[in-house]
Parts: sequence; structure tokens; C-alpha cells
Amino acid sequence: MGLGALAWGSRGQAKIALTFDDGPSQQTEAILELLQRHDTQATFFLTGQQAQKHPELVEKLSRAGHQLEAHGYWHRPAVLMAPWTEWEHIRRSPGRLYRPPWGIHSPFTRPLAFLAGKRIALWDTESQDWLDKSPADLAARLLFYCKPGSVLLLHDGPERTLKILAHLLPRLKELGYQPVRMDELSIQPLGARGGILRALQGADERFDQEHGNFRAGYRPFDIFRLEKKPFPGPSVEGIGVGAACYELHLESARLSALSPMQVLRAFRQSLKEVAQHVQADPEIQLIYGYSYLAHGAQVIGFKSAPLSDRDELIATLASSWFLWLYRGELPKRERIKAEMTYMTREALLERYGRVAAAPASSDEAMG
Repeated sequence: MGLGALAWGSRGQAKIALTFDDGPSQQTEAILELLQRHDTQATFFLTGQQAQKHPELVEKLSRAGHQLEAHGYWHRPAVLMAPWTEWEHIRRSPGRLYRPPWGIHSPFTRPLAFLAGKRIALWDTESQDWLDKSPADLAARLLFYCKPGSVLLLHDGPERTLKILAHLLPRLKELGYQPVRMDELSIQPLGARGGILRALQGADERFDQEHGNFRAGYRPFDIFRLEKKPFPGPSVEGIGVGAACYELHLESARLSALSPMQVLRAFRQSLKEVAQHVQADPEIQLIYGYSYLAHGAQVIGFKSAPLSDRDELIATLASSWFLWLYRGELPKRERIKAEMTYMTREALLERYGRVAAAPASSDEAMG
């Protein structure tokens, strides 16, 4: 779960941190050149043995302005080291942050890091650059799951990492992300809610794969994933059960640090992206979702419809859970009843489909 560790920064700013483990290596200079070409600063978690073998590369990284932190002296899992060996492993590597190899902890990792004056640093988005997959596909996956404040895990070693970066770096900046060093993110240690969120990341990705979800837009504050499916009902405005529709899945993490006005702007901008997908798919007859704030969504064009007792209970519990998980709040008792919120194809395109949503910087998107 990573309780107490540093894993991501503020979700309210479109800054992200690229981090590289295991170096320096024979690929370090090529990574440096690519980062310099894109005017990008990064954070390198260096292995002590490798740093001793390649002091000239460590010096180049430092001169280029990158953040250098500790990945341990040896690249071994902590659970296979005796406590005194793990102490040497942590102590001998300079840096204020320590990222355990593979993120694996022993019962002694946290107290030993504390005694060595280091804070545990993890991540929230893996590149999976160790897998034998297309670099373009791996870069696309990173763009799918990257969000404001993300700490991206890459590796200084595989040639595949370079190819991923070649796809990733220009696209990140086009979308409005600002890659920075990890010490330039506003990072707070993970509490209970943050630890749960980090533990659930794999389940989130499996859900997307099983349901064929795709993002309506890829900018930092584009907040909807879409799932094409038969409409489950109840029937609304002549649209019956089984009609083709998009269920809206809200990316709550992207809203968690925003003010109410910024949230409203994010909804409106994201609905323009949804409208483009609906325009491109003539089968889609409506979009819908579930929320205890269904009536409040009327201000942005949604209507609401009551649910069956069973569906209402499930939607209410889910809404309450996500509200606590992402914002640390619970719905007020008088507003706890969830409903279906929906917009027909015609209403969506009339309101949001007239002007195509142009790519915007994070400042433009958030006002």
C-alpha cells in the first residue's frame, strides 16, 4: 500500500515526474540526450554499485540538473537481506530519497531508512518497460493512466525505455503536462486513503480491460472514461433498454484537488470530448452514469431518473465510497440518495458538439 511513502504529487497541478531506476547504465547517455532534446528534467534512482562503476555518468547527470537519489547499494530485494546488510545497502547510497528495488520492503526497511535520514519514494504509474511489448503501446498506456501529480516509473537500462520516451515526451507536452524533478512536485506522504488508492490501481486497470473502457480525452483534466454497452434502463425519453449508449466512468482522482469552479470547467470541457466520440458513432443514443449528485448535474445539461431500490442502494454506496476515498468526505444525509444521470445524443451534441474541443494547456483547461 505504501503508507507513509511518497508516491504522487498534487492532483491540482499538471506536473508529473519521470523517474528512472537501476542506473547508471550503457543507456544513460542516450536517455540524457533525449531528455535534453525535450528540455526535460527527471529523477534518477541510482544503484550504488553501478554509480561506483560509472562516476562519469553520475557527474553528467548532476551537471545536467537532474535529481539523483538512492536505489540501494545492491539491486536485491530487501526480504532476502539480513537487517545489518540492508542497513549497509541503504546507508551507503547517497540521497534524501530511497526507492527499494522493486518497491519490496522488509520489516526493517522503513526504520532503517529513517535512521539513514531518507524518505521512502515509490510511484503511481509503471511504464512496464521490462515487458516484451510495442514501445508505442507502452507509451499509450502511460498516457492513459498518467494524471496530474503522477510519478512515472521507468528503468535506466532497457533499450525499450528509449523508444517509449521517444513516443511519450512530445505527447506529454502537447497535452499540457509539465515534466519536472520529483522534488518539484508537492508530494505528501500517503495516508490511509492514499494507501488504499495505490493498492487498488491494478484492479482499476483490470476493470478497464474487462469492460473495454477508453478515455474521452487525454489532457490532464479530461475526466471521463467511456464504456460502450447496451443501455440497462430504466427507459428515458423513448430510449429503451438495450439501446447503444456510453456509460460514463468518472476519473475522480483528476478532480480531487480542484475547487468547485475548476470542477465545473473540467466537466464542461470533458463533455466536449465525449460529444466528439458520440458524433463519430451514430449508434450511440445517450450517455449516462450514477451519482448522488444527479440533480446538481442539471446545470451542465444532465437529467436524472430514479433507480430501482437495489440499483439505488448499490449506486449510493459506491458514490459514498468514492467520495470518501478521493476527497475524505461523506455525502450529507439529506442528499445521499443516488440516481441515474443522463443526456440524450441530441441534447449532448446541441450543447457540446457545435465546437470541436481543441487541445489545450492545463492552464487553459482549468482557467
